[in-house]
Amino acid sequence: MQKIKVLIIDNELEFMSILTDRLCSWGFAATSAANREEVLEALTSARPEVVVLGLRGRDSQALDTLRMIKTADPSIEVILLIGKGAAIAGMQGMEQGAFDCIAHPIELAVLIDKIKQVAEVALNR
Repeated sequence: MQKIKVLIIDNELEFMSILTDRLCSWGFAATSAANREEVLEALTSARPEVVVLGLRGRDSQALDTLRMIKTADPSIEVILLIGKGAAIAGMQGMEQGAFDCIAHPIELAVLIDKIKQVAEVALNR
């Protein structure tokens, strides 16, 4: 079975690095991107099936990134990691095409199950 390609985008670099490593150890093809240029590069080179996008507070930059991803490739599913104070932004993200939201801090098992669910939905299209 082919590894699920996951792109992690978060402004907390240490968290992003640890999460990417953990997902790789669980058998995913995980990469990360910290800024707009890296995101655009990863969308074309890594061609992820799932994006895990950190969303903190009233983070309009993350919502801009969500719109950019969905414009570049509407088939890419996005899971939002919702931090404290980001409930409204999370709802806006869902309205803009995010697959689901998970509260941050996350339980890795919950995220892994959600990624597998998203990948299965994408494969069945």
